[in-house]
Amino acid sequence: MKSAPLLLLLGYLLLGLTLPSQAKPLLLDSTFTHQELQGQVEYLRAEKYAQLSDVQSDPGWHTNLDISPLQPNQSLWGRFSVVQQAGNHARFAFVIANPTLDEVDLYLLDDRGRIRRSLMMGAMRPFSAREINHRNFLIRLEMTAGEKLDIYFRVADKGPLVFPIDLWRDEALIAEEQGNLAKIGMIGGALAILAFYYLITYVLLRSPVRFWFSMASFSFLLLFLNVEGLLVQIVPPLSNYISILTLSLVALALFNASKVSHLMLRGVPLYWRYVSYSASYLLLLSAFILNDYWQIITAIGLAGSTLVVQLGLSWRYSDRKDGRPNRLYAIGWSTICVIALVQSAFYVSGILLGNTFSLYLTLLMLLGILLIALAVETHQQAQVLSRYERQSNTINDLRRFYELFRNSAEGLYTSTLSGKLITTNPAMCKLFGYDNEQQMLKECSNTSQFYANQTDRLTLVEELVKQGVVMGREIRGVRRDGSPFWFSISVQLRHEHNEDYLFGTIFDITERKESSMSLEYMATHDPLTGVYNRREFEQRLRNGLNQARDVDQELTLLYMDLDQFKVVNDTCGHKAGDILIKQLSQQLNQVVEGRGILARLGGDEFGVLLESEQASDENAYLLANKLLNVVQQFRFVWDNRIFTLGISIGLVPYHKAIHSPEQLLSMADSACYMAKEQGRNQVHVYSKQDDKIQRYETELHWVSLINKALQEDRFVLYYQHYHPLNKISRGHHYEILLRMQGDDEQQIVSPVAFLPAAEHYNLTAQIDRWVVEHYFRWLADNPQHKKELVRANINLSGHSLGDKELRLFVLNAFEKYGIPYNKICFEITESMAIIKMDETLQFIKTFHQLGCTFALDDFGSGFSSYGYLKSLPVNYVKIDGGFVKDLLVDPVDMAMVSSIKDVAKAMGMKTVAEFVESKEIMVELGKMGVDYAQGYGVARPAPLRDFSPLA
Repeated sequence: MKSAPLLLLLGYLLLGLTLPSQAKPLLLDSTFTHQELQGQVEYLRAEKYAQLSDVQSDPGWHTNLDISPLQPNQSLWGRFSVVQQAGNHARFAFVIANPTLDEVDLYLLDDRGRIRRSLMMGAMRPFSAREINHRNFLIRLEMTAGEKLDIYFRVADKGPLVFPIDLWRDEALIAEEQGNLAKIGMIGGALAILAFYYLITYVLLRSPVRFWFSMASFSFLLLFLNVEGLLVQIVPPLSNYISILTLSLVALALFNASKVSHLMLRGVPLYWRYVSYSASYLLLLSAFILNDYWQIITAIGLAGSTLVVQLGLSWRYSDRKDGRPNRLYAIGWSTICVIALVQSAFYVSGILLGNTFSLYLTLLMLLGILLIALAVETHQQAQVLSRYERQSNTINDLRRFYELFRNSAEGLYTSTLSGKLITTNPAMCKLFGYDNEQQMLKECSNTSQFYANQTDRLTLVEELVKQGVVMGREIRGVRRDGSPFWFSISVQLRHEHNEDYLFGTIFDITERKESSMSLEYMATHDPLTGVYNRREFEQRLRNGLNQARDVDQELTLLYMDLDQFKVVNDTCGHKAGDILIKQLSQQLNQVVEGRGILARLGGDEFGVLLESEQASDENAYLLANKLLNVVQQFRFVWDNRIFTLGISIGLVPYHKAIHSPEQLLSMADSACYMAKEQGRNQVHVYSKQDDKIQRYETELHWVSLINKALQEDRFVLYYQHYHPLNKISRGHHYEILLRMQGDDEQQIVSPVAFLPAAEHYNLTAQIDRWVVEHYFRWLADNPQHKKELVRANINLSGHSLGDKELRLFVLNAFEKYGIPYNKICFEITESMAIIKMDETLQFIKTFHQLGCTFALDDFGSGFSSYGYLKSLPVNYVKIDGGFVKDLLVDPVDMAMVSSIKDVAKAMGMKTVAEFVESKEIMVELGKMGVDYAQGYGVARPAPLRDFSPLA
């Protein structure tokens, strides 16, 4: 028996050798009130469901807390010891102040290692498992004097391990809790008051910003109560969903705050709203799909970014007119952001904040919310003042509008859609011949009385119903006394007081309308005869051709030329001729009227357009003969002299080969000419078998091919070298020629075939554009060739010389493709230069000043070449090939070439001989002093794309 104490002592020694030593116990003397235990606690990460006995002997205990999340199969254990030295029986409380921890187990062991008490609590466990109905995890320590307790606790959670651990004397904890609850009550009460106040004022004022601020305050209230653990304390079943509830409340609070922000601020772009709302939605979504750790990280990131965005928006989009609400709003957001970022920073870094300090920070955040509330109030006051100001301005505008309505120079009225007149102004009364508004409203029962034609009002109302507004409609009206006049009306349809009203303005346009009608008549009628003029006739002919082509309707044109009219003009003067034309046209119009359209096309030329059944062969020929008889029976008396006239008529029925009014008029003119040729005073019907119609069809075929070539780039650029006769050739010098690709890609068409049709139908300017554009582009694509180029000659037609748009086109082409002006020489024909002398001189002057040179083509083929040569400032004279090709056998040609060369030299111009077909002619031209030779004897034309230098 005496050996038992020794054995027991040995057991304790052995146990001491095997168990790790614990930290020094915390001494609880009479002065002890509170102690933060982070530095006093040893920690151990163990298996999640390890037993107390398993972890007691584990050698891995340490005093440094790792806040990183636990693995799914881990739990965190902590332990510390306390010794009661207060003397008497004392009560203490051990508190873990994080109500969101999933599992918290507490064990109290006496100095013999026996478990005195244990508690199993946590957010994922029933609230009733807690010893005390408290928002945090708390266990009471009942200790006698000198008693020692070992306290073990286990924490299992998916988030960061951040939780304050405190030991309190019971009386101090009660006093602390009373203070904290007072602060919590103050903060919660303030948020509740804000929520209900702004909700009630929203119901009264219907202000959206008040509703959303009320929702934001309510969200912040719930979030605050949840973070402090009171929400779970009030509603214990919520403890199982505390993480989801927390994130949902954060998302809801941010969404409501964003709505307030976007209603408070002006001009916030739509994408910033989407950014704010998306952050809230993502935060809410993360509550259901992420674990606790990533929920916290996501919440800090999204909430922090949203707060920063709202802070930036509050400063960026403040109201410049009244900055006070926005300044308060921005300061409030700044306060909230700073406090939120400070708390987040402390939490992420693992720095623990006491409950009291956290509540003080929350009080500062409440200050920011109060500033935002004050900003909302100020904002509402500013809106009310602005609304009062707008109402005042509206009243003033209405007064000014009434004055304008009364004193307007235009007639103003209001009526119902059915036409009942509601209001009118003095100008309206004066316009329609009433003395005052009362008289007009009494006598004018309906606005239909305004219109000379009732269908005009029906048409106007129908258009108003469809479009809502009609502007500047010109209508013939009736005054009170029945006199007609013209007015312009603009009407707008509005729906007010459950009825449609017409608001209209009317002003008198009688004088302008009559003047316009007179001008319109003058624009379409011949001033001497009163029948249609050529311009209107061609327009109607064009419309008639379109209709005949579209609906297969008959159409016939009569072209009439008076015979012997020149005799009257020469004998009696132009006055007599005008009177004759006037008298005769009246008689002709009496025959044509009701059947077709008569027009004066020239001095003594008339045209008749027949359509539909009147254009049949029988009716057209019958009408032509009636006109023939009228002219034959007409007698003109002047100065006791009697004159008789004749008339030649060309008749052309429409057929599908006719494509334009010009073509039809040309054919009718040709038929009229045939009538004159066949003896005058007769009708000639145009036939497809005539040689002239065949000529037209041929030209039209070429016109079609030319247009196709222009659209599809079926023209081909060729070139033909120039050969200098008196100096060594350096660089490239050639003339640009044009060919057309036929129906077969291998077929190349000479310009001799298609250029006559192009000149006749004014297509040469378009061809010249094509040549300039494509040649300049080719030069730009071949920079080495452009560098070696000395000069390229480009032919221009007579129509191009007078085309100002083409001149601008060529200038732009030089700049667009970077072509040096001095490398281009434009060739103009002698005949067209003489006909369009002024246009030619202007064109030459423009491009001479830029550095271009000019050549006169086919010189010698005209009748007055030498005389006109003085007037044309060209640089080159191209001797017509007709003088060159027989130079060696015809002395006259020799003399002509020599003469042209001498005159050109005397005027400082260089000469180019065309059609040089042999070396012998080239040698002779060189002896004569001609500068350049061009022809088959030098080089044949070849495609530009296959360019090869002159050998």
